[in-house]
Amino acid sequence: MATEPQAAGGPVDKQAARRAALALYLIVFSSGAILMGVEIAGSRILAPSFGTTIYVWGSLIGLFMGAMASGYYVGGKLSDVKPSFPAMATIVSLAGVYVFTIIAYFGTWMCTGVARSIADPAISPLVACTLLFFVPSFLMAMVSPYAIKLHATSLAGVGGVAGKLYALSTFGSIVGTLGTAFILIPYMEVSTTMQLLGVLLVLVAVVSLVMFRSALGGLKGEDRHGAAMLALIALAGIEGMILFPVVPTVEAGERLLHYEESVYHDIGITEEVINEGRFQGENGMLLGPDTAQRWLKFNENLESGIYPFMDRYENAVTYTDVLHLPVIWNPKPKRLMVVGGGGGVVPIQYRAKYPSIEQIDVLEIDDRVEYVAKEFFRLKLEEGGKQKIHFHIGDARMRLTELEKGSYDVIVLDAYSSGGQIPFHLMTWEFLRDVREYLAPGGVLASNLIAAVANAPEMSDRPADLLFAEHKTMLAAQADFKKGGDSERLFNHAYVFPKVGYNRSIRNNEADYRNVILIATREEKRLTYDEIVKRAEDLTKGEDPAVKIGGFVWHAKNLFDDKLIRDNQDYEKVMILRDNFAPVETMYRPVKKDEVTRRDQ
Repeated sequence: MATEPQAAGGPVDKQAARRAALALYLIVFSSGAILMGVEIAGSRILAPSFGTTIYVWGSLIGLFMGAMASGYYVGGKLSDVKPSFPAMATIVSLAGVYVFTIIAYFGTWMCTGVARSIADPAISPLVACTLLFFVPSFLMAMVSPYAIKLHATSLAGVGGVAGKLYALSTFGSIVGTLGTAFILIPYMEVSTTMQLLGVLLVLVAVVSLVMFRSALGGLKGEDRHGAAMLALIALAGIEGMILFPVVPTVEAGERLLHYEESVYHDIGITEEVINEGRFQGENGMLLGPDTAQRWLKFNENLESGIYPFMDRYENAVTYTDVLHLPVIWNPKPKRLMVVGGGGGVVPIQYRAKYPSIEQIDVLEIDDRVEYVAKEFFRLKLEEGGKQKIHFHIGDARMRLTELEKGSYDVIVLDAYSSGGQIPFHLMTWEFLRDVREYLAPGGVLASNLIAAVANAPEMSDRPADLLFAEHKTMLAAQADFKKGGDSERLFNHAYVFPKVGYNRSIRNNEADYRNVILIATREEKRLTYDEIVKRAEDLTKGEDPAVKIGGFVWHAKNLFDDKLIRDNQDYEKVMILRDNFAPVETMYRPVKKDEVTRRDQ
């Protein structure tokens, strides 16, 4: 026989019991929802320092599951001592305070510190996750078992209620996951999202406490004091959101022009003025004082840059100049495909520098990247009123099917961020096979990677393996990894151009991360070093040369080095990257490139 619901002053009527139960349902549902919201939004806090690798998601999911298991256990133990709603509300409020203070304001700083202290790509995100998310997820997980015990002692009944409360917590987790992923992150900065989730948690604690105690005999003096204190904490969190918003880091000497958090990136645009003259490139230009430079950053990593007030369409980040070397093999390109929009610098230069260009298609996953390229990087300056540059928004493998096969003279793959966001499915044999179908006869593929050119014996990580694996993949036939497969190779030749600053040698610091451009062709005869240099020189001769890119000849002369691949023993140890198996995370450690070094490259 079920016991009658009891309160401090005697039996509780059914209507009061329903109101008290509703308070329990509210706090359980909200804790489950906000717990998952913090987990989803937490991935955006980790991304600038650790990327979005499988290690990051494994650390995040594993940490939350471990914290929840611990919270369930401890919550059940504590509830056996003396369960009370004020105690549960306090636990929830502590979690909320941690979220809107520690995570929102110090999360990025803590991640940066861990990334600089621990180089291991698997251990560092796990440590950061533990520091940031264990406490609040542990506290929020205590709520469900605590609520079950509280319901049993105050309102009677356990079995059916336990199932109902856990189901409600799970439903809240679903709502929190979908709401954060589809509503909060697309329309709100991640720091603001964390502030909002933390404040909501405290407010839910206040409201549910008042509801529960009012239903069971009214608020006592200590209850009113506790609720008032929690309300003040929530109000302090709201004031903090308004008066102390979290702002992005800006380098000394720069000013912030634009900042937003898209679904895929933290996008920052800064501008600075050069105070001293600087010479850029053998065929480049002298940058005098008061020359403005504008930078595009994804997750605080430098992606591209321009000189916004010059008419020459020069790159402030010179690695993109190397992406013009494909014209050595195809000197009059008509159609260009670029995978990865960035600041739009590569398509803008191709449009401005080569009269033969008729159409440029840019495959970009983030529509906000197209926006900033048009608003801040001169992409909207079209010549003669004819639109030559067309953006196709979405994942490259999906959008590729919208384009015309066999029509592109040059295809540039430039979607690999220095911050660790490597879309492995854009590096596999199957993807390169599909890309090859879109090349015209004599077409050239160029791929920009972030990698080293050699592995240092004393280092645990292997920064050159990504380059070796992609090079091997480009030259592979299906028969190399599938019994009975086609024996035709994807490409006949692949040329390696590791980027270094002017007046530097590739052979210095071979194990350092850098931009490495791979150029793949299907021509039968492989060009020699002398033939590559001769073609580059011929293309830059005359009053109106075919190529007007600064440093073009310098890059052809100084970057190409066949021996980097041919003489490296590690090359044979790497695998061909496939859709079924492409462990690029084990070949790459996310790097926050030094700003000055990155710009020199």
